[in-house]
Amino acid sequence: MSDGLRSRRSGLAGVRDLATAARASLAHLVGLGRETDWTLIREAMHASGSLFPGNVLRFELVRQDLTSLAVNGQPVPVSEFAALASGFIAFRETEAGQFYIVGSLPALESEVSALLTALRINRVVRVTAIAGRLLGESPRLIGVSFEATGDGLAIATSLDRALQAIHSPQLHIVTAPGVGLVMDATRVLPPQFIALFRQGTVQQLLDTLVLHLPRPDEHRIRPHAHVPASVGLGIGQTIYIQLPSFSGSPHMTVNISLALGLKEVQPVEDVLRVGRFTIASQTSSCLDSQPHLVHVSAQAFGDGFSLGNTLLSVIHLIELEASSRDHNSRD
Repeated sequence: MSDGLRSRRSGLAGVRDLATAARASLAHLVGLGRETDWTLIREAMHASGSLFPGNVLRFELVRQDLTSLAVNGQPVPVSEFAALASGFIAFRETEAGQFYIVGSLPALESEVSALLTALRINRVVRVTAIAGRLLGESPRLIGVSFEATGDGLAIATSLDRALQAIHSPQLHIVTAPGVGLVMDATRVLPPQFIALFRQGTVQQLLDTLVLHLPRPDEHRIRPHAHVPASVGLGIGQTIYIQLPSFSGSPHMTVNISLALGLKEVQPVEDVLRVGRFTIASQTSSCLDSQPHLVHVSAQAFGDGFSLGNTLLSVIHLIELEASSRDHNSRD
């Protein structure tokens, strides 16, 4: 074969490669800009879920089947289960019919083996973390985290089957962010903390308020490949607040999951411990995230104003660190 013919064939192959890459890039951009039809995903999951910013559909999971739960020997009221025995599954379309899916599944220790077996039936589902949800609880609660990419309907169908191993905890109600909240938190939380409700997404899950706050540097984070970060995908600060009953008690249960940069973990945990939070786990649930993130879970029970002020300090620390990184990147 002549050198000229080899050169032409090589050039044609290069053009084909470029065209293939361009088509993939275009499909990705179309997936990001199009409005997703969530009908089949919702039907497969047997729940409505909640739409979050960034074209994310998130399904909240609450172990409503549990009849008893105790922490350090003290019984937990059923009304607080949503704050402690909960998880989520979130879908984000990347291109037509293709999705990035992430979640944390609330399992009893005795259920973990069956749940893992069910998850691994679909080979695109990758278990990323298995960690305790609390400390000193009975029965033992385990969070099983996973990621998946591929055909959204096929994955949703397999996840719905896997959830049967933990009694199908997806809520069969519509949780509209920021709408229809019947709880008044102003009497038990600091005003500055209440102001954060306007910066994030607020849900009411049974008797629990959930505040989802995006990270200030969300625009810089990719949990997987070209997937933009979203608090609905668990890239942010999720705060479960079990407000006190109408007895007038100022005490409440708070359960938090924080997505932190590596340099933030130690100072944030120090502030939480001083504020009487118990650190339950550290995990890397998004294995390919850029930059790398650590998810820290913690719980506390106490005076709402005190706990709220501790969380305000944590959020301030995260904002300072994110601002410092942005400043350094500009330099």
